[in-house]
Amino acid sequence: MEVIVFTSQHKTEAETQRVIKLFESGLETLLIRKPKWTGSEVEAFIEAIPQEFRKRIVVHGNYNLAFKYGLKGVHLRRRHRTNKLNNRIKRLIFKLRKPNLVICTTFNSLESLRDNQQSFDFVFLNSVFSSHSHYSKSEEAGLNMLRSIILKSNTPVYAFGGVRPEHIPVVKAAGFDGVGLSSFVWKSEHQSPGNVISIFKAA
Repeated sequence: MEVIVFTSQHKTEAETQRVIKLFESGLETLLIRKPKWTGSEVEAFIEAIPQEFRKRIVVHGNYNLAFKYGLKGVHLRRRHRTNKLNNRIKRLIFKLRKPNLVICTTFNSLESLRDNQQSFDFVFLNSVFSSHSHYSKSEEAGLNMLRSIILKSNTPVYAFGGVRPEHIPVVKAAGFDGVGLSSFVWKSEHQSPGNVISIFKAA
């Protein structure tokens, strides 16, 4: 199962060192999500990561940093993924400049994923296993609806939000292409982040 790790939204102790260890353990994609950081703070974070690993980084909402540092791609905020002409032109220009640039986004509901008409390299479906969601293998109706929308999306979809090892059977049964992990990686008390993601990669 493919695993994408989100950074903590906040500053954490020795975070860049832990990120480097994740890359050394085989992590293919790290998504830098620091909504309260300035652009210069995000840039300093990127510069602290060895150049050999920067091509595995997706940055949240900043095309310029993606080009400056040769990053893997950009995660679009909701306002930037609308189908307005200027957004479409901007995405087209950047894809022409760097055809391999990954563009992804997050949908916060099944309805928004279902209704999406735009092309992305992959997307996240948020809050799949939050306190108000009830997907399980024993509830076929909900699981079938989830699977149907994922299959019709024609885009790789990753489960995000509250994902833990016990959810792996549902993730696989629903047809997700992988998982996005955040708090489960950074708040794990007894295992290194590398060991945590290996649980999912082996599934």
